[in-house]
Amino acid sequence: MQAARVRQPVGVYKAFEVSRGSEGEALFRQVTSDLSIEEREYFSFCFYDKEEGIRHWLYNDKKILKQLKNLPQEFSFEVKFYPTTPTTIVDDHARYYVFLQLRRDILTGRLPATADTHALHGSFVVEMTIKCIKCYFFF
Repeated sequence: MQAARVRQPVGVYKAFEVSRGSEGEALFRQVTSDLSIEEREYFSFCFYDKEEGIRHWLYNDKKILKQLKNLPQEFSFEVKFYPTTPTTIVDDHARYYVFLQLRRDILTGRLPATADTHALHGSFVVEMTIKCIKCYFFF
């Protein structure tokens, strides 16, 4: 067994145990279960080649070690595909993590868009923030 270090959507790192010959799906199931995500299709892991400064996506159907090629087992759990209409996400946890990354991508400039699109995305973030505050106070 080996420890894979995963940066979760809230920015903290957590270690997950995977066997040496595991495919990405084994780690993906552990993390999505830990985060209580049911709508998994929007998410994936990425890892960074710090020498080249390139982000790579981890394929769930391939062995982890073959994809890393001597890089450390350190991943970031991120949104790989933004839904066209974020409000259609049924799973509250998945919606929350999509909006966390959407907010981060807007703030860092990773998400290029027009001012109108940024305003629309900002409204989605505000909507999710209000829903999350209600969740914490009423449940």
